[in-house]
Amino acid sequence: MNPVYGREEIDSVCEYMNMSGWVMEHSLTRKMEQMICEYTGARYAHMVPSATSGLLIASIVANITNGTKFAVPAYTQAATANGAISLGGVPSIVDVDMDSFVIDFDLIPSDCEVVFVTSINGRYSDSTLDNIKKLRHRGIFVIEDSAQSLGSWSNNCHIGTNGDMGVFSFGAPKIITTGQGGCIVTDNREISDKIKAIKNFGRTVGTGETYNTFGLNFKFTDLQAAFGIEQMKKLPMIVERKRSIFKEYMAFLSDVGEFITTDLDKTTPTYPEILINDRKNLIEYLARHDVGTREVYSSLAIQPFHRKWATSPTPNTDYISSRGLQLPSQYNLDTRDILTISNYIREFFGMDRLRVM
Repeated sequence: MNPVYGREEIDSVCEYMNMSGWVMEHSLTRKMEQMICEYTGARYAHMVPSATSGLLIASIVANITNGTKFAVPAYTQAATANGAISLGGVPSIVDVDMDSFVIDFDLIPSDCEVVFVTSINGRYSDSTLDNIKKLRHRGIFVIEDSAQSLGSWSNNCHIGTNGDMGVFSFGAPKIITTGQGGCIVTDNREISDKIKAIKNFGRTVGTGETYNTFGLNFKFTDLQAAFGIEQMKKLPMIVERKRSIFKEYMAFLSDVGEFITTDLDKTTPTYPEILINDRKNLIEYLARHDVGTREVYSSLAIQPFHRKWATSPTPNTDYISSRGLQLPSQYNLDTRDILTISNYIREFFGMDRLRVM
């Protein structure tokens, strides 16, 4: 899952440094934000230091305070919930469906004022978009944790643009990267203005030191944007290759493990995963052959920090958590690389090796 970049990113950063730029957030950040808007169809985009900080900002905008009840899927990374928890919010940990492993909307408690919807590996269930619309129609604030969803769509809408806010990640192993970094998107002008102020210490004026709202320093840097702009230019190519990698794993390993149903005309998996038996020993076997893999997320309901908020079992999350394994996925892997990895897995299970004709 290592980041992939080339001469274009290096030259862009060097060119920027040779211009004696201020390095801090400025015009290149604005350019990258505009590129994200153009790609996703979002009206506003705000670069932030990480998706984690983006989720915290989104929680502030959603007015999560001490005692606010919010729903979070059991199958997600801790950052989805932790920003809201840090503000005093009280999570309801909700199991996911067995289709795309998105939060089960039928299980969301009626007293939740905010709902987080995580689209792991860019997947929505067929009904996710309609369910988000229903929540918003009822006045429920919806935050999409779309950290893994750049390049994924549902009903001609880019995932992350359907809630009140969506948050993308540009961490090192994501679809594109700026090393660390994230972006919040929204179509709401008022929300956009709030994000802008919160990022900038609470300033709502162009100059001066007047703080009209709560804020901290969540600014990005033009140095990262110089790198990220070149990554954005490569995004269509990366999306195409990431989808092909998933197809190749499915072709080589469909008789070995289970793959989550994924519409690869719309979805771009950040981390191709397979549901497989004897995962622990397989991970160790692959590591001995210099193949790095990673277990998928365990249910928040059993995490040492979060389990105090667990109120009901999460069997669907437990199912994928106990068997899910993320496979190498950097986009510069070629078909022979995918075949080599797949053959190690086939060997582990005593199955015949495959070869590409």
